[in-house]
Amino acid sequence: MIEFFALILVALVGIMVGINFNKYRIQRENIKRLDRLNHSYFKGLNYLLDDDSDKAIDVFIELAKSSSETFEPQLALGNLYRRKGEVDKAIKLHQSLISKPNLPEKYRTKALLAMGKDYMSAGLLDRAEVLFTELVEIEAYTPEALFSLCEVYQQEQDWIEAINTAARYEKVSGRKMRNEIAHFNCELAEKSLQSKNTKKAQSYLNAALSVNPKCVRAKLIEAREFKQAKKWKKAIAAYHQALEFDDIYASEYLQDLSNCYQNINKCDDFKKFLLEFINTYQGISPVLVLAQMIKKTDGIQAAEKFVEEQLINKPSVRGLDLLLKLSLENSKKEDKESTKFEVLEQLVNKLLEKKPNHRCRKCGFGAKKMHWQCPSCKSWGSVKPIYGLETE
Repeated sequence: MIEFFALILVALVGIMVGINFNKYRIQRENIKRLDRLNHSYFKGLNYLLDDDSDKAIDVFIELAKSSSETFEPQLALGNLYRRKGEVDKAIKLHQSLISKPNLPEKYRTKALLAMGKDYMSAGLLDRAEVLFTELVEIEAYTPEALFSLCEVYQQEQDWIEAINTAARYEKVSGRKMRNEIAHFNCELAEKSLQSKNTKKAQSYLNAALSVNPKCVRAKLIEAREFKQAKKWKKAIAAYHQALEFDDIYASEYLQDLSNCYQNINKCDDFKKFLLEFINTYQGISPVLVLAQMIKKTDGIQAAEKFVEEQLINKPSVRGLDLLLKLSLENSKKEDKESTKFEVLEQLVNKLLEKKPNHRCRKCGFGAKKMHWQCPSCKSWGSVKPIYGLETE
């Protein structure tokens, strides 16, 4: 009897040893497999960080082949295709992921989000809209889906839907969207003004100012419309409000403000304002505008002297350009000095032609003219005048 129990005990011990050994062997294999996967992941990520997407794609392709059930590397590969501009490959890959049988819902929604971005990159905005809307409805990746949906509406210039979606995104994400929503309302105001619907335009401008009480663009649109309607005093008030909100855009409208003052015969008041503004504003534009006014009232020599004095404290190529123009105008054509001024003025003009006047504060995009939305990174209100020796 004792021998029988001993035999059973030995058998049980053998079974336990076998089970543990098998577990150990599986664990070792899993560890090795994970090590290979991790190595491949980090290798691919390093290529990504080095902006070498070609090598990264090769790594992820091999990873996807060696582990066909691994979802993340295949998703990453599709995103890499999109980044490289091979949108067709990205769409095909993400579609194959979505169509996989027994794919967990969390993976399916992640692939839907990726494919929506693929469609956006391909310009298939209607398809992207459908996917992002579906994700919002099933409450999957809601903040990211809403943000992408808002981008779709902006590209489609559907500003009403952009406003509604931005407001929903603000609630679920906690990120403030008042700057964007104000600009969407300004876009609607501009559209209404093109249709000669001034009442509707004003309601959109009021909406912009209610969302962002210091929306410079809304005040500048108001000022422009007052100016066109020859409501000079109202235009002046709107321009000054824009200056109070943020004077960084002053170079865009100081000349228009000057014209408004001229039409109500208040040039002296504007000169007084400009002399004070020059002391607080870092750019050269108020000097240039005031110099032209001095030229009209006091003559070229007075304007030339004024610019010379200002350039000591505010060195500027644009200021030098005006000084050379005034000097040319003041000198006789046959004078040798005139020829020198003419050559210098031409050189300065060539220098200014090559320099952008505005730059996006987010992505660095440079432009000769003002854009309320950056053409490169699509940010709103990020393009501002450049301050420096060769610019404003």
